[in-house]
Amino acid sequence: MKKISTKALKLLYKRKNKIGKLPSFTIQESSENILKGKIEIIKFNENDYQQILFNEPIIIEKLREEIKTIDKNYKYIINIDMIPNYEIIDLIKKHIINIDDFIAEDLMNTDQRVKYESRGNFVFIVLKTPVEYDFSKIIKKEVPKIYEQISIIFSQNIIIVFQEGIEGDQLDKLRKNISFLKNNSIEFFLYYIIDLTVDKYLAFIEELEDYLKELEKKLFNESNLDTGMIYYIRINLGIIKRDFINLLEVVKTLKFSAFNKLPEFQIDDLLDHIYKTVEIVNDLNQFVSFLFETYLSVLNTKFNESMKILTVINTMFVPPIFIAGIYGMNFENMPELKWKYGYFFALFIMFSIMFFLFIYFKKKKYL
Repeated sequence: MKKISTKALKLLYKRKNKIGKLPSFTIQESSENILKGKIEIIKFNENDYQQILFNEPIIIEKLREEIKTIDKNYKYIINIDMIPNYEIIDLIKKHIINIDDFIAEDLMNTDQRVKYESRGNFVFIVLKTPVEYDFSKIIKKEVPKIYEQISIIFSQNIIIVFQEGIEGDQLDKLRKNISFLKNNSIEFFLYYIIDLTVDKYLAFIEELEDYLKELEKKLFNESNLDTGMIYYIRINLGIIKRDFINLLEVVKTLKFSAFNKLPEFQIDDLLDHIYKTVEIVNDLNQFVSFLFETYLSVLNTKFNESMKILTVINTMFVPPIFIAGIYGMNFENMPELKWKYGYFFALFIMFSIMFFLFIYFKKKKYL
């Protein structure tokens, strides 16, 4: 059985030291002037497109000056590819959107559930997305974690996307199509990010399904199954199902939200993909149960085969043991004990019975 690391599947992180603390970042003070990570500001309208990139190390003062110049005539996608700290939250509160301390706490903790929260002038959405599609890389521990939290603050002309700084990006394809950016509403990019999350999950589930098919072949060809891997896959399927049930509620709420200006068919298409994913996950869960039950059945069959062979062998030795027991009683009136060929006759009888029993069991296919 392979040893599987459960670190990437950890559901809660460092919660013990937060017991009794208020959800407020204002109690934290920092004098940091340089941040580690990547922040990208994309501003655009029908006639213009600008991309401002802040790579590590990020000078806070330069970032603050850029954020102060936000123009209402532009649409903004602000990509914060790092877990935000107090300086980032403070810049957002003062110069972009006045988020409350509860949202700030959720942004700084990556163990949130998938959810939708409305705050009147903005919407806060938390998504989960797979970091890597290739399941073999996950098994070999070539990725730091399996799922990445994507937090989104969405207002009238601004989307702020918070990622965890893991290699790979939700906005890669958008950057390559500037005309696509210019010609779509800011609401469409929210739809795009959610739809991309669903597509990534579908690709990840496809890899899971292929891996399960390989396990099935191994089970029927070699009568062997890695139960540790089956357990690992079942945990992942449970996580995916939970996230998608929550995502279903997010999209349904978004559909009837005042912030939603998308055509109804786009939201319905997104809901259709989510329902499809939940159905596939349910089917795979059943398939995993089938594999495990089949494996137990194979083990039981192997055990029964072993017991049958041992029983046949034991049965073949019963007559010789019986004969040996009779002549081992040493009564005085036993003529065969004094017979010259008595010993050889007894051996002949024993081996003859064993031979005939062997032929009989062979014909009955017990051996």
